[in-house]
Parts: sequence; structure tokens; C-alpha cells
Amino acid sequence: MKKIFGLLFVFTISLNAQTSKEKVQELIKEMQADKMISQVMDQMVPMMQQQIKASLKTEEQKQKLEKINTILFEEVKSFTKEMVNGPMVTIYAKHFSNKDINNLIKFYKGKTGKKLIELTPVISKELMQTMMQNEIPEFQKRIKERIKNIETK
Repeated sequence: MKKIFGLLFVFTISLNAQTSKEKVQELIKEMQADKMISQVMDQMVPMMQQQIKASLKTEEQKQKLEKINTILFEEVKSFTKEMVNGPMVTIYAKHFSNKDINNLIKFYKGKTGKKLIELTPVISKELMQTMMQNEIPEFQKRIKERIKNIETK
């Protein structure tokens, strides 16, 4: 009898884990995480291209630049898919209960969740611009001043 309850317990736990993974995948789909990761990667691609271009020394290597760019775009696409289907699922399942996941799905399916998805890139861009134009220079100025004060003491 104990063995039957033990097997039932293990079966129930594995069923819940499976449901959790499926629910996390549903959440990730609702969050449009693939688009968010793609947007981040799209911002990184030009920097990667510049680094690659700068590393090309010979004319033969430079002629392969178009093929290299194709490889880069293919790998970025593959990377995004791998992140969304692998580590992201595992990490969300680790930190959120099934109830949490269900609540997040409900949120992202709702009007406010959809608005958050839509506005996140805009907000991120504005925040980055504000930081770079206003906040970072002031931040650096304060650090320099504090370091200067250490040197004079």
C-alpha cells in the first residue's frame, strides 16, 4: 500500500512539474519574450558587426563579410529561440509557483499587460536616453568629486 501511495505521489509531482513547464511556456508566449529578446539582440548586432569587421584583416576575409553577417543573423535567431524555450522556462519555473504563473498569464492577457508589452521598448529607450544624457554625467561627476576629496585628505 505504501508503494502505491509513493508512486501516486511521484506521479502527481511529475504531473505538476509538467504543467508548470507548459504554463511557463504559455506565459512566455503571452509576454512576447521572443520579441523582447530579439529587440535586445537587434540592438547588439550592429556592435557585433563592427567588432567582426574590425577584426577582418585580409581582403579575402573582408569579401566574406556578407556571409558572416548571414551567419550572425541566423545565430541570433537561433539564440533567441533557444533562450525562450530553454533557460527562460527553467528560470521562471524555478522562481514562480503555478499560481504565480497563472496570475502573470492573466495579467499579460489583460489590457494593462498588453500595454506594458507595447510600451516597454519605448520606456526602455527613453530611460536609456535620459540616463546617458542627464544621469550618467552627473553620476560620473559625483564619483570624481568624491575621489578627489579622498586624494586631498
